Amino acid sequence: MTYHRPALAPWVRARGRGGALGDVVGPGLDLADQVNRFGAAAPSAYQFVSTPFPRSPTVSLGLATAALTIYQRSATDAYAHFHDQGSLQAIDKANAGFADPVAFVTNNMAEVLTVLHAFADSLGLPPAGDAATPDGDGLSTGTLLLAALVVWWLL
Repeated sequence: MTYHRPALAPWVRARGRGGALGDVVGPGLDLADQVNRFGAAAPSAYQFVSTPFPRSPTVSLGLATAALTIYQRSATDAYAHFHDQGSLQAIDKANAGFADPVAFVTNNMAEVLTVLHAFADSLGLPPAGDAATPDGDGLSTGTLLLAALVVWWLL
């Protein structure tokens, strides 16, 4: 009989809604959340989504086209402000990607997600996946639950 045991249990990374440290859980899961940020909550010039895309493990043609359009818009806005070669190359890359949007988005998933996330944050759009209350006061479900917990604790 042995009393040998490992000194430490194996560590498991915590996984949240989008994975740990920005990991992509599935090709279309986090992408749909980022694209949906450009819906009704966005300023009128940046409303690319009229109906939210469902979360799916695959990338549909509509989702890929919307993501590529937003990707191109961020590069176009950057070029309009800075007139730099990097933005011009991103515009050319996006234009070439319209030949097959699904393949472009799938092959460049990390870059597209990063650009969409940063672009939405720069516009001040609500975080991906946070649902506002129906009356539009901007409180998320988590905030309301936390407030209810504090009130319960105080009573």
